[in-house]
Amino acid sequence: MLDCSQVLAGPYVGRMLAELGADVVKLEAPAGDPTRVIAPKADRGMSGMYTWANLGKRNVCIDLRTSEGRELGTRLARWADVILENFRPGVAERLGLGWASVHAQNPRCVMVSISGFGGDSSLRDRGAYAPTMHAATGLLEYTARKARLPVRPLADAYADLTTAMHAMVGLCAALRVAERTGTGERVEIAMYDAVLGTYSETCFELFDPRETRPEPPAYDAGANGMIAVAGPPQYVWAELQRTFADELADPARAGMELSEKARLRHETIEHWMAAQPSREALIHRLEAEANLPCAPVATLSEALTGPFAQERGLLLDVDDRSGGRRPVVRLPYRFSRSRVGAQRPAPYRGEHNAEIASELLGLDEDRIRALEAAGVLLAGSPHDRSQQAGG
Repeated sequence: MLDCSQVLAGPYVGRMLAELGADVVKLEAPAGDPTRVIAPKADRGMSGMYTWANLGKRNVCIDLRTSEGRELGTRLARWADVILENFRPGVAERLGLGWASVHAQNPRCVMVSISGFGGDSSLRDRGAYAPTMHAATGLLEYTARKARLPVRPLADAYADLTTAMHAMVGLCAALRVAERTGTGERVEIAMYDAVLGTYSETCFELFDPRETRPEPPAYDAGANGMIAVAGPPQYVWAELQRTFADELADPARAGMELSEKARLRHETIEHWMAAQPSREALIHRLEAEANLPCAPVATLSEALTGPFAQERGLLLDVDDRSGGRRPVVRLPYRFSRSRVGAQRPAPYRGEHNAEIASELLGLDEDRIRALEAAGVLLAGSPHDRSQQAGG
């Protein structure tokens, strides 16, 4: 696979394929993937985000703006079974990696093209990053309306990773067709479509009249922590009172406003939860006795490093390429026979230039040196953070 993408949506697809056994070659521009510097200053170059999205890949850095660079890119495209790109519309064509050119020279190849709004749309030329896509797709407005809070950014790159999952599905389907027919095709994934096609709340927003589905609130169980219980508040109250009738007296009175009833019952549940001897005892009573699925509200750090994360083997200990190690969350796939995992650490920019030029392109040592001298093949020093980031 030739991974010409950058940031997250495309590179994460490449990481998944690499850990599932594909030979993924990341073709990085001289400026470097922006995720190398989306990090605290001390972590720039081989940042945690870059490492997380690029484990298992080889890396070649080619200046595709040069005629010789475009020739190398074209030859790599002839080698690839899959090409992944997220250039702005028209850029792939200028760099010699447009679909028409690739398909003519490598008919079996599948190309996955990721864009913000679709290459054939009126918004095709707009840049697309997770924060802007969260705004454009209505996620920020809906989240704020639902929580009755001002509009705030989401705390993750939801649009990028949702798009990556859809790109992976489309890619695998197109590969199956290519295997059967010998002819590849182009799969286009617009982040706008991927986000809204995956967002569970669209069915409520499209209802006439529209509804805003309330989220069940978490309960403050005092020393037992915050507890989330699945189900609407009225259902939770009914099940708790049915199961623990002698412990939960209904504070509501005839004629009360519904909002006041809900508030008083919520407080009653919280007092009851806080009175339980331990968090473990509370969880047991909710799940085993009242049949209410629940979970303590963990911090992200607890979820990543706590006892259950250790039981699951959640974290990989990988080479940070700076003389140390760093933890990275592993992929969730567990097969009955096959092993999943990165066979190599995340690469430096241009780390495998000579290897790829020789193995995949058939260039000899003299030709490789000439391309390096001409600035067509470039590499970042393993010990120079600015060069790794394209500085």
